[in-house]
Formats: sequence, C-alpha cells, structure tokens
Amino acid sequence: MTSTSPIFCPATLGLTLPECGDGGPSPQEQQAVLASLGTAKIDWSVFGPHLAFDTEVYVRRRLYLNTSWEILLLCWLPGQHTAIHDHGESWGSTLVLMGDLVESQYKWHGRGIPMDMKGDCPLGERQITVETQSTVHVVSNRSAAPAVSLHLYSPPLRFLHAYDGLSGDQNYVEPAESRFYTR
Repeated sequence: MTSTSPIFCPATLGLTLPECGDGGPSPQEQQAVLASLGTAKIDWSVFGPHLAFDTEVYVRRRLYLNTSWEILLLCWLPGQHTAIHDHGESWGSTLVLMGDLVESQYKWHGRGIPMDMKGDCPLGERQITVETQSTVHVVSNRSAAPAVSLHLYSPPLRFLHAYDGLSGDQNYVEPAESRFYTR
C-alpha cells in the first residue's frame, strides 16, 4: 500500500504518525498521535480542495494511505449521520475541524438482542474523540450548519461492522466498496 495522495502529507499539518504495521499503534504511540493531533495546524488551503458535500449522504475523502495509517476527511451537512458501526481491527481518532458533531456510543449484546445507547458526546471545533477496537457508535451532524472532521485510522480501515440497533444484527462492510466512500 502506498499513499493515494502525494499532495497531502501528515507533516503538513504537524502530525507525526509512527510506522506501526498491522497491529496499530501502541498505547504510548496513541498518546503521541493524540498530542500531535491536538496541536495540528488547520490549514484550509490544504483541506479546501478536498471539501465536498452531498445532499443525500455525508462524504468521505481519503487524503492519505500507507501500510500503517489512513487519513480521511469527512464532510457533513445538517442531519447527516453514519450507521451504527465499529472500526474492525483499527484504532482511530477524530478531530472536528469545523462545525459541531455528536458521537452516540452503543453497547452491542449480540445478534437478536437490541443494542443499548450509552450516551451522547457533543464534539465542537478542535475537539478530539478516540475510537478503539471496541467502540460502537454513530456520528451525526445535528446542527444547522455544515461540519468537517479529520479521521486517522491505524491500521487502515480494511473492514468494519454496521449494526441494526433494534435486532442487534451485525453486518461486515468493506469501507472502500461503500457508496459513501470517495477518493
């Protein structure tokens, strides 16, 4: 796997991403990435060409990909949201670049058992959230304005599971094949 976008380099934003392979970052590397993300330089001349909004569904743009990391830019119009999902075997972190999002966490009990919503966490500009391999959530734009978020995953998202909150059904999804994923 090589970078899919030679015009985007994590260092452009002040991000330092360790080479960590299939296992993802260690806890110490995760903390270093979060610290780097917390001080990232938001340069709209870098992100601007990748901004895209769709009236039907939020837009995902891959900015960077190597064997250790994937970086996505997500663009949200008011009312748009993900399905209930996890991140497969990947550790991730999200930085809200513009606007407001809400993360709603869920507890999966197994197939045939309704899921419990554990709670909502509002996320404003410059706020960061972490997605572990056990995170099951929905991210939504409940505000009246567009929002933009930056997502880092290690290892890159190869698969995830989408869930039905009422039945507990879990479905395997390959993100690159989904309608909402663009390059």
